[in-house]
Amino acid sequence: MLDNKTVDVESPHPSETDEQDDRAHEAASGDKSIKMQMTDLVDDVRKLAEAELEYYRIKLSVNLAATKTVLLLFSAAAVIAVVGAVALILGILLILTHYLGPVAATCLLTGGALLIATVLTNMAITRARKLPLDEMTNDSKK
Repeated sequence: MLDNKTVDVESPHPSETDEQDDRAHEAASGDKSIKMQMTDLVDDVRKLAEAELEYYRIKLSVNLAATKTVLLLFSAAAVIAVVGAVALILGILLILTHYLGPVAATCLLTGGALLIATVLTNMAITRARKLPLDEMTNDSKK
């Protein structure tokens, strides 16, 4: 009973099928003209550039979010480390105060901290002088 009837089914995207038919017709009829090829090339380059821009926008937003998280964690760690260092210094001061008295303990702890800071500063200056950037600067002056 249904064998005698035919039903036309429309394509869900008629414009795509029209473009495909046009391209198939052009391919069948021979090579495309130079103008058509250049138009297709420009369209392809435009699509590629838009895709690349979108890719880098997404990549940048993901990297910025990750960087913000890392900086937040690093900041929290730095604050906690400073609080820990202060607690250590106060603990040492309290312990030394019991044995040496408050003035001597404060002087000893302050002197030790300044001595450590001086040694670390000298190490940093020595390493900074050995950096290759200094050699490049001296070479460019000659």
